[in-house]
Amino acid sequence: MTVEVDRLVRKNGRTNLNLTENHIRCFCHKLALILTAGLKAIELETKGLVPVKHETLGFVPGLKTIDEEGSGSEPNTTKKLFNSDDGEPPANTGCGDDESDNESSNGDHPQVDETAPATSISQILQNVDYVIQRITSSAAKQSKFAVWGKRLEYDGRSLIAGYGIRWNIKWQSRDRAYKAREVITKLLELERSRHNREGGTHFFQEVEIRWSDWEMVKILNDILREFYFITKKMEGDHSSGSRMLAEYQYIKQFLRSRLTHSLEPEFQAMIRKMVEKTNTYMNEALQCDSILLATMLHPSYRLSIFQMRFSTHHTYAQSLLQTMFNKRKEELQGQAECSSSDLDSESDN
Repeated sequence: MTVEVDRLVRKNGRTNLNLTENHIRCFCHKLALILTAGLKAIELETKGLVPVKHETLGFVPGLKTIDEEGSGSEPNTTKKLFNSDDGEPPANTGCGDDESDNESSNGDHPQVDETAPATSISQILQNVDYVIQRITSSAAKQSKFAVWGKRLEYDGRSLIAGYGIRWNIKWQSRDRAYKAREVITKLLELERSRHNREGGTHFFQEVEIRWSDWEMVKILNDILREFYFITKKMEGDHSSGSRMLAEYQYIKQFLRSRLTHSLEPEFQAMIRKMVEKTNTYMNEALQCDSILLATMLHPSYRLSIFQMRFSTHHTYAQSLLQTMFNKRKEELQGQAECSSSDLDSESDN
């Protein structure tokens, strides 16, 4: 959009606003950048899939063009871990009700990261994403999910596959999966028993999700949930600049409250990176006079928020407010004098 605005401005005049480089990103965009930095710290893929519609149960993603790293492949006998952003679902996924049709495809083998430890957060989430994708792409598995959901008294919503790069969709997908973890665990157990008894291709490629893995999912979900509702609160066509500094401060407090010694090292690295990014964007906001004025004019914050939370900017904010007040006062006095002069002229006539 900024590119088109630049083109129209240049077409109608000589001014070059260069909005492509100079445009101010919205607060919700900053939230996404904070999350992206945190997810990269735990080596979660944040790009690569594009949703493509197909005549299947839902849709399967298409992959963007990527460079081949090598022609070699791992033997199929090795147990592998699935990366939802690197692998391609089978072409016949979910196209029929026969579960054996899905099992017959060998093109959906989980990918393994040889450099990462077996219990890494990234691999746990990849396994969870893969199991969700397999269940949602099979009519037979969806039916079993519904049956066992009733037996296990699960009254939550059905699973959705978190395809694509939108973090909020992936959060909703994993959040539903966590709430239905007992049902998913039962389906994995049934498939393991069937595979041991009958052999053949394992529907879930022998991927297992331990109970401790679900706790890792919950920790990440709790963080993403907070960002999800902050985004919902701040997005939309309404004035939100007056709440920006307060929201940044709340995000910092929330993240620091999650940073405990018992937390997994990967989550600690993630939160520290997110706090660092939050500080960066909050400092940018503190350099904007419009945001400072909007914050001070908010009845819940006024100048007190700078005295309590941003003490290093209190003097400047107070001076800015006084300057703008004096400027506006002079403008109103000038308008009043002009009005008085006009009235005197009319009375003389």
